[in-house]
Amino acid sequence: MRSIRLSLCTLAAAFAVTAAAGSAGAAEKVVYAVTTSNISVGHAAQSSIPLAADFWKQEGLDVEVIGLSGATAGVQQVASGQVDFATVGGDALLIARSKGIKVKAVYTYARKSIYRIVVPEDSPIKTLADLKGKTLGVPDMSAGSVPFARAALSSAGIDPQTGVKWLSVGIGGQAANAFRQNVIDAWSSWDTVIAALENNGFKFRYIDPPWIDEVLGNVIIAREETIEKKPELVVKVARGIAEASVYGLTNPDAALRNHWKMYPETKPQTVNDDTFKQARRIFDSRFNLTKLEPGVKWGENVPAQWKRMADISIEEGLIPKDFDVTAAYTNQFIPKINDFDAKKIEVMAKASAW
Repeated sequence: MRSIRLSLCTLAAAFAVTAAAGSAGAAEKVVYAVTTSNISVGHAAQSSIPLAADFWKQEGLDVEVIGLSGATAGVQQVASGQVDFATVGGDALLIARSKGIKVKAVYTYARKSIYRIVVPEDSPIKTLADLKGKTLGVPDMSAGSVPFARAALSSAGIDPQTGVKWLSVGIGGQAANAFRQNVIDAWSSWDTVIAALENNGFKFRYIDPPWIDEVLGNVIIAREETIEKKPELVVKVARGIAEASVYGLTNPDAALRNHWKMYPETKPQTVNDDTFKQARRIFDSRFNLTKLEPGVKWGENVPAQWKRMADISIEEGLIPKDFDVTAAYTNQFIPKINDFDAKKIEVMAKASAW
């Protein structure tokens, strides 16, 4: 009987060791949200590239990339813990923090604003001031382009509440029809979906506020709890995106072809020189904004950009005057995020079989 007990104990111990080993080797599951329902080629550095090149897998991560409609949804999903990380506009983050939501930027992804206001090239509207009394379309009222447009209107002396008529018109075909049917006079949206309409024959005039080049674009956010308790997870997710950015900028065409394989709904029905160039327009519209300024590291939050964005948001009344913008972001992970061999990734990208 004693022998049987020993055998059972030995067997149980063996199972325990095996289970522990399996658990230790299991990839950590992560949910990452791109805050658009259209994960186009412009978003490849946050989706198809790090997945296909195994950048996240090599970090021991099993990342699920999902699309959410709008920055507000991204903030809410991260704050609730349903999503681990998301990309949102910096201004949307400032508004969220002013309301007590405990999320913070850990990585600046787009170095310049992704949001723009456009009008048809033949429109009589030539300045922001000309938008007074006009109908301004947006993808939806939760989109990050809304606070951007509000601040832009304010800079031109237009009351965002009463000076224009706001209208949710979606993106893609819905937005195109809104222009064709003269339902809207202008559209405040983001780079990749504007580029998509330009691919469909629209010629736009960009109506920019004077501070367009002084503010950052979108950022990766995480809960403060994640930052405190899982700092290595933050590094691993962000480093995968930094590596993917290097890859995409080095070989855009390969990145495009790979994205189409992973997201076939984004692939044109017919692939030829013209449609490939159109896809590159969308790709470049976002990737060009990720290029680093001299002396800046991947993901680095530049205090001057954050301060300028906060000043604009305060002027617009979106956040209180005593708002502490320095608490909205952190650079604590930047050294480790940049601890990778960029030259090696460039060689890998150039030799890609994608």
